[in-house]
Amino acid sequence: MGRFGLTAEEFTALGDYAEAGLSATVLALTRAARSAAQGRIPIAGAVVVRQADGTLEVVTVGNNGRIPAPGETTGYPTDHGETAAVRCIDDVSTVDWGRAVFATTLSPCIMCGRTLTALWRRGLRRVVIAESQSFAGTREQLEVLDGMTVVALTCPDAVAMMQAFAQRHPWDWAADIGEIPPGDLHLASALPAGGASMLAVVEERGHAAGVFGADGRLLASAPDGRAESRNPTHSATMVAMGRAGSAVNLRECTLVLAGTASLDRAGFGEASLGACELFRPAAILTRAPLSAALAGPLQAAGIRLVSLLP
Repeated sequence: MGRFGLTAEEFTALGDYAEAGLSATVLALTRAARSAAQGRIPIAGAVVVRQADGTLEVVTVGNNGRIPAPGETTGYPTDHGETAAVRCIDDVSTVDWGRAVFATTLSPCIMCGRTLTALWRRGLRRVVIAESQSFAGTREQLEVLDGMTVVALTCPDAVAMMQAFAQRHPWDWAADIGEIPPGDLHLASALPAGGASMLAVVEERGHAAGVFGADGRLLASAPDGRAESRNPTHSATMVAMGRAGSAVNLRECTLVLAGTASLDRAGFGEASLGACELFRPAAILTRAPLSAALAGPLQAAGIRLVSLLP
């Protein structure tokens, strides 16, 4: 029996990629344990690629960023274990996803599940979930993806770390899965005055997305970095929401999307959609209307959609 009580037999469903799956899972659990020791959320993800000659290459390891690392002052809420690992990849098109195993210490939330789905479209076919007892997440949605193999474990160390954190820090755990309601329940149907001016602020910065507080103050904005990195987590929406910081309740905020082109689901991105479904900003403000395929799930999440175009 290896580290964290894992055995090679638990990964036999991965065939020739069993060793890569074991390696990725140990890396993720090791990073999660380090986070737990720092009082941070013990969720982490890791990607290991099995090369044609059988050697293993570690692509990335990342951990949940809601609680800042020692020496840092601001958390990054759109960094969950999985999205944090992906965000560290400079260019996802350089990764041979068909030879990769993605391991996560907890069943992915809707944001991370949609991010993994975006990687599935790039060839990802193997995912390991160390435990889904503490949080069911989107495991079942991943399992039905064509050609996807999901190894679902119940690793005692992963369960113990997550449940200990949730019991000691219930607010941070609830906030991480978008379950902290707005302080004023009317914020879900209200929009700060001056929507046009908020759009202008984002556009003047040359950015594609901005997050504004209930008082109409800009909290963070970002350009879209996906053209250079092909990385779904480098979208303007994901970065702006992350830069807004963990002290902000995104359910009290307005997400502003700049530009006059009509927004469809493919252009917005699955990871961005998942982030909105998870954190549920009070409103999304745009100049152009959203496509029905994008508007539908956003409205189903309770998000008010406001377009300034007639």
